[in-house]
Amino acid sequence: MSEIRAALDPARLAAVTATGLLDTTDEEGFDRISSLARRLLHAPFAFLTVVDDRRSFWKSRQGLAEDAPRQNTLQESFCQYVVDSGEPLVLDDVRLDERTRDNPSIQSMGVVAWAGFPVLTPDGHVLGTLCAVDTVAREWTPEQVASLADLAAIASREVALRVAAAEAEAARAHAALLGRIGELLVAGLDLPAVWSAVARLAVPALGDHALVYSVERGGTLLPRAVVHRDPGRQAELSAATASTARHVRDTHGPGAVAASGKTQVQVDLSGLADLTPEQEYLRDTFGAVRSVTVPLRAKGELIGVLNVVRTADSAAYTDDDVALVESIASRAALALDNALSFDLERNLSLHLQRALLPPLLPQPDHLHIVTRYQPAGRGQLVGGDWYDAFLDRCGLTNLVIGDVAGHDIAAATTMGQLRTMFRTFAHDGQRDPAEVLTAIDASLGALGDPVFATALLARIDRFDHAEPARRREVTWSSAGHLPALLLTVDGSVRLLEVHTDPPLGLGPELTDALPGRRSHTAVLPPAATLVLYTDGLVERRGEDLDDGLRRLLAAAQEYSDLPLDEFCDSLIEAVDGDGDDDVALIAVRAFPEDEPRPAEAGPTDTLGAAGD
Repeated sequence: MSEIRAALDPARLAAVTATGLLDTTDEEGFDRISSLARRLLHAPFAFLTVVDDRRSFWKSRQGLAEDAPRQNTLQESFCQYVVDSGEPLVLDDVRLDERTRDNPSIQSMGVVAWAGFPVLTPDGHVLGTLCAVDTVAREWTPEQVASLADLAAIASREVALRVAAAEAEAARAHAALLGRIGELLVAGLDLPAVWSAVARLAVPALGDHALVYSVERGGTLLPRAVVHRDPGRQAELSAATASTARHVRDTHGPGAVAASGKTQVQVDLSGLADLTPEQEYLRDTFGAVRSVTVPLRAKGELIGVLNVVRTADSAAYTDDDVALVESIASRAALALDNALSFDLERNLSLHLQRALLPPLLPQPDHLHIVTRYQPAGRGQLVGGDWYDAFLDRCGLTNLVIGDVAGHDIAAATTMGQLRTMFRTFAHDGQRDPAEVLTAIDASLGALGDPVFATALLARIDRFDHAEPARRREVTWSSAGHLPALLLTVDGSVRLLEVHTDPPLGLGPELTDALPGRRSHTAVLPPAATLVLYTDGLVERRGEDLDDGLRRLLAAAQEYSDLPLDEFCDSLIEAVDGDGDDDVALIAVRAFPEDEPRPAEAGPTDTLGAAGD
């Protein structure tokens, strides 16, 4: 059998794939054409075929049963001869022609008479044939041959209309994609969200799956986002990518683009011999045969790559496709610039915030103190929420909770300065909480920059210093801060609500016109819990603050019998707000001193007492 050169021509195969007809279901337009050919030629069978490099796919198959096969191999197909020559083939008896007499379909399908005309793609390549088949020798009349030729031409026009419609849809999809690329600019400042947006733009518009890698020090590529068009294979691809090593030394794909900084288009990965084992696994497992890989830059430096992949069943990449992938990468640069800057500032402010919070807390007498700090979600900068606990010169326990306005490094820095001022002005134990807040407010001008903050200072004391404490007294003053929560051992819970005084930092022209700051007192019963917190715990966007406070009271009551550490964790999990703000919390549980200190409270530690 002669070599079928035309059938294997890459340009023809690309044109065949571009029609989108392979492996599709029956369609009325093509069935009508082949049915008409069967009637006009009085043939038991008629086929409209699409031929690639392996098989003849029967797009329409008149005369066969519904459950009959939809294709045969290229070697079994009589269409191969039409594809090879580009000319019609009309044989009254295929057993008598030297080209066809050994074809396996003579035995397997009973083909004896065969007449076929080429069906063309819009650019003139032979897509396949419109053919009529008989199981007995016969003479095809000139009228029948002419009818078959006319119907094949109609089929070619039907293919052209199909391709034109597909191209129009592709153009619409590309236009929509160009519009959606603008989404990168509003993807937010969360770096993982930007990586994900880059991958999601490419699938399914430009590929069957897409992978985004960041380029790390040492040349390693770290997967940042993975998207597969089939949700059922998403987890599988993610797992495979996570375990697949990529490096700038790779010859092909992301590693090569990370090294060169230039776009790479892979026309056919199936025949490449110098892939890494990991790349071979991804190719063989996910059927990737074509890819476009482009560099991702931010601040003028290559920081990642976008790898968009198509399987063998998808069309080859056109120049327009490559340009669209590069457009995604180009637009991603600005979004990545913003996200990287935000990520850096967030990390710096978070590290500063944590460094300025007290690393150790006192555990004085029979008081058990627990703190929690939870930064805002990744899409938010860290603010100026803080807590503190220390013993003053008189040995009294002071608890502080505060919130500096702003979400940046400046807010975190101001928080650290305020924390120092609280310790300084409360250290001698001679000022009550209101006087401490007044002194701090008067001194804020020394910080240089304007300050606006809320804060609450609470001091815990015995009623009788000569006797072991059972009940205690808590004295507090609030500078515009949310009320503390008091939970007693019987499960009753209430907010220590009073008329709060102004926040810190309003300036003397306002504070001088307002009543002086006031201190308030309440009894702290045995085993009672006092909780101070910032507004991030209870505030939710679009919701009244009172709803958040009610939710806090209900959760505190529900978890009242838990050890203090577990109580604080459960409280945050149950009532945490919408993640747009930091959460700081400090809680103290007061145990009777005439009983052993409970094991759950840990050992006594007077760290932070005067003279320590």
